[in-house]
Amino acid sequence: MADYEGFYAYKPHKGAAIAFVVLFGILIPYALVQITMAIHRSRRCMYLCKCNELSEENSTVTYFSARNLMWTYFPFVLGIILQFVGYVLKIVFINRPEISTFIAQSVLLLIAPSLYALTIFMLFSKMARLLLMERHMIIPAKYSTVSFLVSDMIGRVLQAVGGGLLSSWNSRNTGRVLIIVGLFIQIFCYGVLMLNQLFLDYKMKRATSKILRDSDAWFQFNYILLSGIVLVNARTIVRVVQFLMGLKSYISQHEWCLYVFDTVPMFLLPLIFLVCFHARNLFKLQEKSVDIQLAKILTKESASEN
Repeated sequence: MADYEGFYAYKPHKGAAIAFVVLFGILIPYALVQITMAIHRSRRCMYLCKCNELSEENSTVTYFSARNLMWTYFPFVLGIILQFVGYVLKIVFINRPEISTFIAQSVLLLIAPSLYALTIFMLFSKMARLLLMERHMIIPAKYSTVSFLVSDMIGRVLQAVGGGLLSSWNSRNTGRVLIIVGLFIQIFCYGVLMLNQLFLDYKMKRATSKILRDSDAWFQFNYILLSGIVLVNARTIVRVVQFLMGLKSYISQHEWCLYVFDTVPMFLLPLIFLVCFHARNLFKLQEKSVDIQLAKILTKESASEN
């Protein structure tokens, strides 16, 4: 019988790990198909050609290339893949407990949610730019992007290093401290992002922009992003509690806690995004924004000619 002492305070449930391997495994091709189709539709839209022509003479049209938006969704897909691989490694560990497998699956499952958050942040920043409402962000986009990326990267590196130190009993406490510090940095980042989203939502409801008046899709898209960051932050807080209280805590001694407060939210987040993706994605919202921006420019040009 496998010995899990020193790794878990319980016998890990193989069936649960298999179930989430299957679930995350289904999400990966679903996400790739959805995003690929959106990119294909975006590239076929003639408005991008019009934007390219206008942007040479007029810088007032705000838009992003299909390639740019594709890379925005890349961390999101990578996060799903890391979740999938993490639970595959957990099954391998259950069958044959080894320190290297334990560390690998622990680090992957710790880092994956931060990749979701990275995509959420980039989508939010691009949404604010397409709405021409960057000035209503608590922190200007050019500063918030750099600060979020640097802070999030520091948090991820600390967690990865801390996860590596868990392999030795002598450095285990140091590793635990590094993971906790990394998680606290991310909680702060996600909290600021949530405040930014709520503040922008407040301003959006009072704005007179034609882009906003034309559709409620922007508000719905922001709520999807907000629900995602709430799930990530709640999961991160649970992880902090787990590492602060150590192996003797209730959370660490009962596997269902980690599945309910970590795995399930991190599965629901991409599921919500992908279910809503067909109607609420930045590719479609950009098309609405650009159409209105172009109409406004053409109206001005016609008025000046007359």
